[in-house]
Amino acid sequence: MLKKLSLVGLLSVAGLLSNSARAEGWVGFMNVFSTGSGIAGNGYQFGSGWGLADVKTTVVTSNTGTYIGDQLRLEPNYNTYADNPNDAYWRNNGGAGPLGNKFMEANTFVETGSISVGSINFSGSIDSYTLASEFTAIAFIKVLNPANSYSIDVFETYNLNSGSQFSLNADLSAHAGKILQVGYAVYGINSNPANTVANGSVLVTATAAAIPEPSSFALIGAGAALFAASFRRRRA
Repeated sequence: MLKKLSLVGLLSVAGLLSNSARAEGWVGFMNVFSTGSGIAGNGYQFGSGWGLADVKTTVVTSNTGTYIGDQLRLEPNYNTYADNPNDAYWRNNGGAGPLGNKFMEANTFVETGSISVGSINFSGSIDSYTLASEFTAIAFIKVLNPANSYSIDVFETYNLNSGSQFSLNADLSAHAGKILQVGYAVYGINSNPANTVANGSVLVTATAAAIPEPSSFALIGAGAALFAASFRRRRA
């Protein structure tokens, strides 16, 4: 079931991702990089829509009809390590482990297909932060430009390890017709499930996401809209 998005006047009308990659309108998308390169390097491997369970996001609380009050638990990625024994692509030490072998950018967001408003605010509470230091979690507002190979034209971020509240604002007046994403990302090496407790998590709740001018958008799937890549994971 899709939910009405509580960006003032913003309505989730349709979803192009399969239900496995969408939970109450929250979309999962994973970008994978070679170890050591990270998002700033040249080691991009692939990106595709993933189910929230695989991205390792849990919708703890979901309010019917609104994203306000939705509480999400964000964790490092584990399934690529767990599902691929002896696979050197996903595990270090020639596939024997015990560490992962890819840098993961795990995104969880709500997406709108055509911006027609002037600005956006995205705010929330950081209810707990126990994420290990080798991982990073952020809240973000992102604008993608489909007319320019989906370039990132706006990227406002807040590091979730700072304080108990986050608030982001973006001027959208120059970005009519582009794609808007609002949500969270976790960065770090794919991890051995044996380290789940030690790696910790982040618990966040959306408290505001307001656009001042009325509009309506269609919620679209990032995998279908941004990339031709289908959902895939390498297996042994």
